Amino acid sequence: MKIYKLFKILPVIVFVTLMLSCNEPENIVKVIYNRVSAKERLDSAIAQATRKYGNQTKLVLIFGSNVIFEGADKGKTDIAGITALSDPNNLGAWIYIFKKTGTDTLAVFTPNPVPGAKDCIELTKYFNLNTIINLIADTSARNIISGALALINNINFNITTATTNLVDSDVSLEYANSSNPVIKFDSSFIPSASSLNGNYFFNNNITGATKTVNMFLIPGLGSLNLPQYITGLTGFPPDLWIVNYKKTFNNSITENLVLATVVENNQIMTIPYLSLSSKVINLSKFINR
Repeated sequence: MKIYKLFKILPVIVFVTLMLSCNEPENIVKVIYNRVSAKERLDSAIAQATRKYGNQTKLVLIFGSNVIFEGADKGKTDIAGITALSDPNNLGAWIYIFKKTGTDTLAVFTPNPVPGAKDCIELTKYFNLNTIINLIADTSARNIISGALALINNINFNITTATTNLVDSDVSLEYANSSNPVIKFDSSFIPSASSLNGNYFFNNNITGATKTVNMFLIPGLGSLNLPQYITGLTGFPPDLWIVNYKKTFNNSITENLVLATVVENNQIMTIPYLSLSSKVINLSKFINR
């Protein structure tokens, strides 16, 4: 179905669905908001990508823009707000990025926003990896992540964690929100404990601030080049969830906190000689706590 046709009939679908659901308030809420977590459409995206581009098509990145960071829908995005698929900066959605079989080009899928849909639609021609980089204001984290994305685009890195073992976006976000301690590093990558987590960051110095969260899942081991700098860190997982918290003041000044979390619930990162363990490490410069 053409995208413009999809959005032309969307109001009709919403109206009919609401009429059929008038005695079911919970269904009405689902229709209006259409909120999904990262894993809810992941299997569909994988199936569609491999069916179209071959069985060797590899998942290399999951990107979540404008992730809900509090309340019952924490860790989800509201895909009902999609109005311009040509501009990923405006999406409140998950984007699943694959490397096509036998090529260095990428295929991009996003959840179908039609209420009640369970599939994805392809967004390849509209998306650029620089979209993610531009969302990260923190220079140190941006340098680390941009290097990882460059490797994903050019070398054979991909997500290796089985989807059945992968914690969903709400679980990763909760790790980032509430873990204490968090493992932090100074400019020489010397580790220590930190009490700075997402909850603290979003509950302090927030007068007049607009708060947003973006998340992405990337291959961690190798692509981030962290293990060669961080001596003594054990339990570093092959993939990482990245949670980027942002506070924007007066639409110009921003503060970022960029945390990386494990991707399986039984994983934990440890600095043995410091007796320091956490599911979260801090990738950003915001390390004054």
